[in-house]
Amino acid sequence: MIDWVDFVAPLVHNEGQGSPFYAGEVMSTTPDGELDWGIFKRMQMLGSYASTVQVRSARMADGRQAIRVSGNLVKWFQGHNVFGTNDLRGLVLEALAKILEIGGINASISEMQSWVTGDIDLMRVDCTESADFGNEKRVLNALRSLDQTSNMKFRGRGQFNGHSLLFGKGSRTWSLTLYSKGTELRKHKLPVGLADTPLQAFADGMLRMEFRLLSMHLKELGLAKLWAWCENTAPSVHQIMLQNLQISDATMLDSDIIESLPTRYKLIYQSWRDGHDLRTILTRPTFYRHRRALLSHGVDIAIKQDRNEPEKSNVVPIRVVLVGKPVNVPEWAYNTPMYYQPPSVFPALAAAA
Repeated sequence: MIDWVDFVAPLVHNEGQGSPFYAGEVMSTTPDGELDWGIFKRMQMLGSYASTVQVRSARMADGRQAIRVSGNLVKWFQGHNVFGTNDLRGLVLEALAKILEIGGINASISEMQSWVTGDIDLMRVDCTESADFGNEKRVLNALRSLDQTSNMKFRGRGQFNGHSLLFGKGSRTWSLTLYSKGTELRKHKLPVGLADTPLQAFADGMLRMEFRLLSMHLKELGLAKLWAWCENTAPSVHQIMLQNLQISDATMLDSDIIESLPTRYKLIYQSWRDGHDLRTILTRPTFYRHRRALLSHGVDIAIKQDRNEPEKSNVVPIRVVLVGKPVNVPEWAYNTPMYYQPPSVFPALAAAA
């Protein structure tokens, strides 16, 4: 499912005061009082169930006048993001049509044609998939287990807060968040018009896996323009990115294998098992050299271990395999306002033609 989207679309319009997108400006001056730089503030545009997206005047990468739109488009149209569509192009085009309607302005035929052909810069796209674990308790147990046994390639260990596990916090390229959708929904609450629907019960068993792809990584993937996306792009990218999530097969070795380890690895293993963060003790090359050696024995020293645990037995508890069923749009949501499917044609362009 497509979640948050941040994009820039070409559109000639009046800027500054009097513009339908004007919400004020932020300016910086030099010590002499001269204008150093300025940027337009984002205007909040209301959608369904009080959801909003932010719009402001901007420029395309090639300097053309444009608008920048940022927000959760699925939630803007259907009021929630428990499930939704993978049709990024449809969502963006429908958002632009609605923004024109709210702003009371018209786009030229050539501008609308450029949108339809995908001449839109993507600054951020969140791609999500969910797995069904049956209930909220099982989801939280799965997250606790992953906190102890998982490591993200190029990102290291995750940051766990009890109901979400984040890899790559603050990254300028991409990050992954695993979280309990039911817990999040209880915290932020559904809008009044959706509170009495099956959405909360449906979300309670969901473990959401959300990749945030920023412009730098979108360019690297060749997905920084809207024309590069089709309806299968988001799930394909998600599947490829998720392969970077590494889960340790075991957290301990039995005594026979420990005895067979070279002395230098016994000490490394013991320090890791006692809960020490070896990244802070060893140099980067040494850490990864030892990690490669111990991975052949089923131990990943990049996975953190709890400190001050009671003495463990000699036999390794192999990790519990976590299995969740893929989550699809439920049958009861089709042909209702709870599930928004973008139309196959851009209505404004069709009307103009």
